[in-house]
Amino acid sequence: MKLASRRIAALLIPLLLVTSAAACSGDDESGDSTSLTLLTPAAASSAGGQVLRSVIEGFTTETGIQVQVDTAGEDLPTVFETSVAAGKQADIVHINPVDKPLTWIDNSVVVPVESYVDEWGLRDRLTAGAIDEWTRADGKMQGFPFEGYQWPIWYNKTLLAKAGITDPPATVDQLLDAATKLRAAGIQPMAVGGNDWTGQKLFFQIIQSYLSADAAKEAFAKGGWCGNPSLMKGIELFTSLRDAKVFGDNAEGFTAQSMVADFFGKKAAMMPAGTWEFAQVPKEMVGDIALGGMPLPSGATFAKPTAYEGTSNGFWVSQNGAKKLDAVRKFVEYMYRPETVATFVKDASMIMALKADASTLPDDQPLLKAAQGELPTAVDYAVLPDRYVPGSLSQSVIRDAAVAFTAGKSATDICGTFDKTYKG
Repeated sequence: MKLASRRIAALLIPLLLVTSAAACSGDDESGDSTSLTLLTPAAASSAGGQVLRSVIEGFTTETGIQVQVDTAGEDLPTVFETSVAAGKQADIVHINPVDKPLTWIDNSVVVPVESYVDEWGLRDRLTAGAIDEWTRADGKMQGFPFEGYQWPIWYNKTLLAKAGITDPPATVDQLLDAATKLRAAGIQPMAVGGNDWTGQKLFFQIIQSYLSADAAKEAFAKGGWCGNPSLMKGIELFTSLRDAKVFGDNAEGFTAQSMVADFFGKKAAMMPAGTWEFAQVPKEMVGDIALGGMPLPSGATFAKPTAYEGTSNGFWVSQNGAKKLDAVRKFVEYMYRPETVATFVKDASMIMALKADASTLPDDQPLLKAAQGELPTAVDYAVLPDRYVPGSLSQSVIRDAAVAFTAGKSATDICGTFDKTYKG
C-alpha cells in the first residue's frame, strides 16, 4: 500500500465521518437484518477463501440472511476507508489488527466489541493471546479474533540429509555450517522474501536476538537504533548471516510468493513462513518438513530458537454493521460454532484463535498437529514488530529491510536507514 494513499485515506475519514456514519451499505438505510456485506482479503481461489464462502452459504441456508462477499486483497484497508468516505462501507470487515485498522475505532468507522464478546459467550473460548492482541490499552476490543498462526522456520529434512545434515540447525554456528554444506550440494539454504514483509519479519526477528522483549518493543516503536549497542549487535548478526550466504541468492529481490515457490520446488532447504501456507504444501512433501525456530547466536537472550505466533484475520463490525446487530450476532455465532471452526481446520489447515487440544486435530494434518502440539515447547517466541512499529511507518520499514538484505550494506548503513525513517 502506498504511503500517499494511506495519508489521503486518513484525511478523508475524519472529514467525511458524519456522512459515512449516517449511511448504510447497499440500499439498506433502515438497519434491516436480512442481508450483510463482508469485505475480506481471502481470494475465492485460496483454501481459506473457499471454506469461508462455503460456510457462508450454509449460514444463508440456515438463517435466510444473504451475505455479499467482496474481496479486496492486500489493499483492503484503503478499499474500506474509501468506502467509508462514500458511505458504502461493508457491515463486517475480515482483516488482521495491524497498521491502518488500528485507527478505525478512534475514527469511529468500526465499533468496539468487548461487550459483545462477553454477551455472546465467546471470551472463554478465545485464547488469552488472541484477546490480548485484539484489546487496546484503553480496554476496547477491536473485533472478534478468528484465525491464529504459528510462524516458524520450515526445514526440508530430505534436502538437509542430501547435504549431510542430520538435524535442523539450532545455533548460528550450526546454521553457518549447514549453509556451507547446502551450497556445496547445489541447494539454496534459506529462501526468504527480502523485498517484502516476509524478509522484514525475519530481519526484525534476528536483530532482537540480544534484546529483552521490553527493549525490543521500545526499539520497534521509537527507533534510535544506532545508539542501541544490543540492537546493533543484532544487526551485525544479520549482516554476518547475509554475507555468509545463509539467505538465498538475490533475496533482496524475492517476495513471499517466490520464497514459497523455491521451498516447495525443493530448491531451498529452509524458509520462514506462517502456518497459513499449510494448505499449499504438496502432499508428497508433507513428510519432508520439520518445523522449528531461527537458530540462536551465543549470548542470545532467548533460551530456544525463535518463532512468531499470533492472530491474523478476525471480524470487525462497522458503523453500518452495528445497525444490523441481530444479523451480525447470528453471523458471528455461526462462525464460532465448533463444527464451523472444525471445517476451517480440516479443509484449510488453519490454526484458529480459539482454545484447542492438539491431540484432537485430524490425523491427516501432521503439520497442524506439530505446529500446535510440538512447536510451542521447542521454541521461544520473539516480539512481532507489527504491534509496535507505528502504522505510518509500516511500509517504509519493509523497504528499509530490503536494503538490509543488499550485499555491502554495513550495520551502520542499516541502522542509519531505519533511524532516518523513524525520525522522518
